[in-house]
Amino acid sequence: MRRSKVEIIADILRSANGTGATKTQIVYRANLNFKLASGYIRYLLRKGYLVEVVENNRKIYRATEKGQEFLREFVVIARELDELFRLESVL
Repeated sequence: MRRSKVEIIADILRSANGTGATKTQIVYRANLNFKLASGYIRYLLRKGYLVEVVENNRKIYRATEKGQEFLREFVVIARELDELFRLESVL
């Protein structure tokens, strides 16, 4: 099953949450290719969901407070939808 763009964004933010992640780590953790990951990362930086910092000559991406809030809300909505779909299958 294909992931939606919102699910991909959540996977990237999950990867970059906490101590952050390099682009390579995001690619592997979010199961993306470099080209796709680069586009999403640029978008998330532009919208303020990610921030880029340089540590030990490496670019590290971290979820901002805005990105963390998106992730928290996404988890709540995903759980609600999952429950709804489970209930529909019983009816």
